[in-house]
Amino acid sequence: MDTASNYFLDDYWVSRGNKKLLNYVGPSLKENLPLADVKNFARKKGALCLMWNYDHDYTEEGPWHRCICDKPDYDISQIERKKVRYYIRCGLTKCTIRQIDFQWLADNGYNTYVNAASRYSNFTVETKEQFRERMLAYKNVPNSEAFGAFVDENLAAFLTVFIYGDSARNHKAHFDPAYSDFCPMYALYYQVAKHYLTEKGYKEFDRGELHLAHETNFDEFLLRMGYRKVYCRLGLYLAFPVRLILGAARIFRKNLKVMLPNRYYFILESLMSVQDIAAATKK
Repeated sequence: MDTASNYFLDDYWVSRGNKKLLNYVGPSLKENLPLADVKNFARKKGALCLMWNYDHDYTEEGPWHRCICDKPDYDISQIERKKVRYYIRCGLTKCTIRQIDFQWLADNGYNTYVNAASRYSNFTVETKEQFRERMLAYKNVPNSEAFGAFVDENLAAFLTVFIYGDSARNHKAHFDPAYSDFCPMYALYYQVAKHYLTEKGYKEFDRGELHLAHETNFDEFLLRMGYRKVYCRLGLYLAFPVRLILGAARIFRKNLKVMLPNRYYFILESLMSVQDIAAATKK
């Protein structure tokens, strides 16, 4: 890319939770984004918070990371734990992994999404129409793909992927806990990583950054499957009203924990954590 402004294409930014929070999913950034360009883009989109990762693999340990698989010959034989290899084989035997289109997901994926969301206490569930609109929007994102794990003809799990250059980025993933015994996520994350790395020749399959929006230990699951953590810096823009609210929240933190509903307090805590991480990793 020739200029920093090229990183502000609409296709490179996706909403997280609502349209006021945008996350960068475009080509990897070596340097931080210029603040003036970030502010202009935030105003254009009406966003209050923008997040992006940059300077990937800059350290061997830190507070912010992505989880990726970047083994060009990724194969089950490379996975150290015998139990994990068993679960992958179980999933591949009991599930069918295949590519699906976003129109089909828009029409058929909502129940799987809702059942997946039931596992989290701080997750805002979309309506059926909101889910449908999101899947149809993904359909228009260049180089976007989706894969599903099926038990018979039932969708047990699915994930969406955006491709940028030589990186395949996992954007969203959901699985129905009713199908846990069929090991759909083992099969799905193994087969999709293998598809992009060994069959398609991409440099990496990127699961995404550390999650703060809801409770998860998913990275530990992927590390057991041969993925690795890539430590990077976190770029963050918060509009002035948000910074003001967070400043007050830090002062009245104990009171707010008692006064606010859990979901809203969790949002404040997540934003304060992001603010701290961005400051700690700033170049």
